[in-house]
Amino acid sequence: MNRRKFIKQMGWTIAAGAMGINNVSGAVNLSNNMMKMRVGPKKYNVLFVLVDQWRFCAMSHGLHHDRLVKTPNLDKTAKSGAHWGRCYATHPVCTPNRSAIITGRWPWQTGMNENDLMMPPGERCLAQEFTDAGYNCYYIGKWHMDGVAKPGYVPKGWRRRGFTKFEGFNRGHEYLNTKTFDDDGNLMPGLTGLYEPTIQTDLAIKFIKENRNHPFFCFVSWGAPHTPYGAHLGDFPYNAEDVVPRPNVPADKISAAKNSLKDYFSHCSAMDYQFGRLMQTLEDLKLDDDTLVVFTADHGDMHQSHAMTYKSKPEEESWHVPLIMRLPSKIKSGTVVNHLISSADLMPTILSICGFDVPATCTGRDVSPAITNPDFADESVYGGIRDSWRAVAKGDYKLVVEVLDGETTETATKLYNVKADPYEMDNLVNNAIYATVKTDLLAEIEKWKAKTSDSFPVKPWVAEKMYPDP
Repeated sequence: MNRRKFIKQMGWTIAAGAMGINNVSGAVNLSNNMMKMRVGPKKYNVLFVLVDQWRFCAMSHGLHHDRLVKTPNLDKTAKSGAHWGRCYATHPVCTPNRSAIITGRWPWQTGMNENDLMMPPGERCLAQEFTDAGYNCYYIGKWHMDGVAKPGYVPKGWRRRGFTKFEGFNRGHEYLNTKTFDDDGNLMPGLTGLYEPTIQTDLAIKFIKENRNHPFFCFVSWGAPHTPYGAHLGDFPYNAEDVVPRPNVPADKISAAKNSLKDYFSHCSAMDYQFGRLMQTLEDLKLDDDTLVVFTADHGDMHQSHAMTYKSKPEEESWHVPLIMRLPSKIKSGTVVNHLISSADLMPTILSICGFDVPATCTGRDVSPAITNPDFADESVYGGIRDSWRAVAKGDYKLVVEVLDGETTETATKLYNVKADPYEMDNLVNNAIYATVKTDLLAEIEKWKAKTSDSFPVKPWVAEKMYPDP
């Protein structure tokens, strides 16, 4: 070998070693490191759809679902992906639970324990992970984590928590008179009389089309089916006389339940239609196989079950929320996941599915293995409202502990076997037969309090309504 050939061969050997080529002479065997250098890890798109005040049972699939309501597009997506049967809101009120979704942390850790608060500047949020990985991250719709401003423009910079484009508003529910800001803070004209979720879906579709050749994270936040229930175009009407309330609605509340549910179901079906438009867009652009679709809610709605209304309750209609995930290349169609998951688990679980490392800030856990492994360890989930109540679900049971005197007195008030008694008609808390179950779940609550730095029954700390630029 002459000097020139020797130098050439040595240069190739050094370069090959750096690139991970195992067979220099043939130069055909590429190591994993080489492949990663050449093409990098696969980047899945993410379409995250968050709805406001949609209870688990308000879909036409799943166990113990509300009769009459029709959600064909969500049914189809659940059938072609993973339908989670046991997802619970970490804190079933708008601002607190939305903060749990995007931080992977409990509200008593972030201070987001009431509505109309601003997320503290130092919190690491979901979109930041994707932006740092080169994704275009877009948020459309209601935010409700930027203080008291209503509707409120969320300005560029740290207050967007990693989203590089933002078209929406801080808070409010005016579905036929929406006040939506563009990315630069200008109110979009000509929207009066149009159904707000239709506008938001149009904008999301536009963003997806513009980013069909670039990794994207699109977060669609619809305000419906939150009140006002009747504020929609009437394209999906339901009749009160056809509504069948749940068995736990008292006789004297049946009429009220029928009247609220007919409009609530209209919102649900309208949202389902818009969801179908998003899914059709992914299919038309041939992005559906490589886009993780997530559908969930920030909390549910009682509609007179147990003679109660709206949210913030530990009962199933308020605390139990829908969760659907679809990614054909990684999630087998027709998967039903019976493992417990909470809103605080969504950030780490989504990051893991997409191949990201989970930041140490997350106290929620990655539950993605449960999608493919039914033997994955099922743990409990924990949630509550400010200094009002805490609850834990574990196995077939759910235990609720409430503050009764408004100060410090806490006691176990409700114990249900939610598998045998899905409508929570039989409170077992004082039944001696279940004393061991009660003791076990009380200990579980203490574990969660320690893990999440929860001061309950003392009122947790509350974030500011406005923070200056850091």
